[in-house]
Amino acid sequence: MNTKKIWNILIVIAVIALVVWKLVANKQEIDEVAQRSLLINPTVPVRVDKVKYLDLSSDIYVDGRISAGNEVTLYSKVQGIVLKKYKKAGDKVSKGTPIAQAENSVIKETLGLAEMNLANAAVDVERYKKLADAGAVTQREYESILIAYRESQRNIAELKDQLANTILTSPVSGILETDYFEEGTLLSPGSQVADFVDPSHLKAVVNITENEVYRTKKGDKASLTTDVLPDYTFSGIVDVIASKGNDLLSYQVEIAVNDKNAGMLKPGMYVSAKLLTGETSTTKELVIERKAIIESLKNAEVYVVKDNKAHKQKITIGKIYDNYVTVTAGLNPDDKVVTSGQINLVDGRDIEITNK
Repeated sequence: MNTKKIWNILIVIAVIALVVWKLVANKQEIDEVAQRSLLINPTVPVRVDKVKYLDLSSDIYVDGRISAGNEVTLYSKVQGIVLKKYKKAGDKVSKGTPIAQAENSVIKETLGLAEMNLANAAVDVERYKKLADAGAVTQREYESILIAYRESQRNIAELKDQLANTILTSPVSGILETDYFEEGTLLSPGSQVADFVDPSHLKAVVNITENEVYRTKKGDKASLTTDVLPDYTFSGIVDVIASKGNDLLSYQVEIAVNDKNAGMLKPGMYVSAKLLTGETSTTKELVIERKAIIESLKNAEVYVVKDNKAHKQKITIGKIYDNYVTVTAGLNPDDKVVTSGQINLVDGRDIEITNK
């Protein structure tokens, strides 16, 4: 091995040694800072609560969105160009309010000709009736003329319907939510014209689990809250429960909002719903406050107080009841768990209980 390679190896070894020394020094410095912190703040103030048995309500808590109770889409029944647009998106409308006029000149002309044909057919019916009574024509010939007359009547009725349908009107009272046309738009039968919502009848749409659906029934009371209106709680009632679950094994529930302040809610708002099932636990359950958990609910951990020290403890939770969770493993009755101040704790840290 030549001298140059030896020097390169020695340089690499020296760099590695320097890095290791620096890391060790940093670790020692961190430990010293931690020790000084412990000396300056030997205890951490915390609030605690006992693990206990409680009778808990089985009310269901779930999030959802506000939707209009009546949402209707208007489709064109005729073919023609829009001549006049009377209403636009965002306008308030009443049931039957005209929102657009489609061309109708061809229909009017066809209707005029049909009415003339009907008048002629009426004359023929009268004439053939007299001839049939006199035996000048057969009864079959008279009936053929009568059938033609009735066909003309049906044709006129259809044309009048088509003429009326050239005036597109709102199917409900409410708000014209979205329009899909402008003046000059060519409509065809079945084409989408506009969407309407009736904000006077609102509902909250939520999804509940397969376990919760068996505890929910139509007519159950509910309460709704939203971050947009934090000072209000809105009352509601379970109106519809899906009979079939979706791919996520959840069931859609519609809650009719029957609160006097329902007008403050808007379709599309996110809400938190509380379904009041009226049931209670058949047995007392071991619970802790939800805020005691320092990790996720799936990997739940708490700080348990023993000998004025906080010890981190893994637990297994069961049901979730608003501010409480049930504990199925990891804790015993009367254990004390930290509910406030966890952010300043490490495993084994001395603590001072402030809510003795």
